[in-house]
Amino acid sequence: MEFSLLGFKAFDIGLLIACTFGAVFGSIVQAILATIDHDGPPKNRDELKIAPPDLQVTRGLWISMRLFVGGVLGFVFGLYFIGMLNESPATFARIWALSFVVGYAAPKIWSLKSDRLVRQLKAEDVSS
Repeated sequence: MEFSLLGFKAFDIGLLIACTFGAVFGSIVQAILATIDHDGPPKNRDELKIAPPDLQVTRGLWISMRLFVGGVLGFVFGLYFIGMLNESPATFARIWALSFVVGYAAPKIWSLKSDRLVRQLKAEDVSS
């Protein structure tokens, strides 16, 4: 099925793709910052810590899940702007830049939404 049949323009498709990848890159940055030593790089071999193979696999899965969450949020973020933007490079760049921030903040966004949903369900359970 062609997206043009649904009313999507090339600008819309490009925006969805760019926002998805922008959010994934933002998630990569957030994952790197979450795992590195903020005081600086290792100064000698004794300071360099390499995780055992089983922990490396677990970390790989953790990073994959973070990237997936970032990509989903980036895609949803892009959907908010479909068909309502002035189709210019400046507009595209601004929305794309915001998608990097969305990807960076993705774990916090999901956590806040999850906490809010749990509170709402508990409140409805009490009132029932």
